[in-house]
Amino acid sequence: MMYADLPPPMIECAAQDGRQQAVQTVLEGARLARLAGDQATARCAIERVVSAEPQNADAWVQLGFVHSASGDEARARAAFLRALDISPDYDDAKFGLAQLAYRSGDVEGARVWLHRMDLTRRGDPDVDALRRSLSASQAGLWGWDAVAAYSSLSQGLAPWREASWSVSRREATGSLGASLEYAQRFDLSDVFGEVRFARIIQGATWGVALGGASQAHFRPEAAARLEFATREDHDWAFNGAMTLARYGVGQIDQLSLRAFHNLDGSLRVHTLGVVVHDEVGEIRTGYGLGAAQRLNGNIELSFAWSDAPESSAGATIDVRSVALGVAADIMPNLRVRVGVLREERGAFNRSELSFAMTRTF
Repeated sequence: MMYADLPPPMIECAAQDGRQQAVQTVLEGARLARLAGDQATARCAIERVVSAEPQNADAWVQLGFVHSASGDEARARAAFLRALDISPDYDDAKFGLAQLAYRSGDVEGARVWLHRMDLTRRGDPDVDALRRSLSASQAGLWGWDAVAAYSSLSQGLAPWREASWSVSRREATGSLGASLEYAQRFDLSDVFGEVRFARIIQGATWGVALGGASQAHFRPEAAARLEFATREDHDWAFNGAMTLARYGVGQIDQLSLRAFHNLDGSLRVHTLGVVVHDEVGEIRTGYGLGAAQRLNGNIELSFAWSDAPESSAGATIDVRSVALGVAADIMPNLRVRVGVLREERGAFNRSELSFAMTRTF
């Protein structure tokens, strides 16, 4: 959304007295008025500058901070983005966007904008304070995730039903979690449990997961997974997993790698690569891609497409799928997500509707 697309705020500005002042003098006076809490006076002065000099990035940044202090997040974001259009390396605009993201509960977005700032700004008290707030918001948290899904199958086959619940504890140096999953397929059902432990080492997260199912029909009887992930607030981030799983008919091993690229503070794209050593000793490969776009601080749309092998009931088949999702941050510590998935599996097709809820406390 462009700044000009927003309706004008209901504040009347006094007419100019006719005397011309240097732009920097006007902006400095507006800054002092803003810091003193007089947002209306500051806004009127700054808008005169942007009207006369629409390419003045300093004025747009000042206007962004005025709107941010007034609680008008939409105008503040539009003003900061306008400043970056004019001057892509303007750190104050990036800091303003990081503040807006943090206040709206978008911790990841705030981290991305801070990471884009020049390293020399890391000694700035305001920047350091926001960094400390972001670190504190991620440490000492309990969280739980609940997911329910229903799938209809072609060929007149019985529907699939799945539900899972997980709980985790996150600290500054790592995390510990456990999950339980119930799945019903073809009139058979499995209960699969898993425990996970992760440790942060030099900025990267390394984790181990162990799980299994008693009297498994299509889930692994036993599985072990080694995971790693780099920091998400960098322009590029990577994660991967190596899984060793024992099914009723044999061993299946899988390596998956993902690369994420943050194009700006709200758009993230990823690619996926998969290699599987299947139950008969053959090597299969697959790939995928996707994107996630934040429309504002609370809504995120996602898309994913893949053509990759999938293992179930000890048999590995090639599956082509496309998925769409929308997530909403109902509160800073509560997120809900609805997703749809369409798969082509050779013998039949599958359409899934899922609902997920994530809560931190």
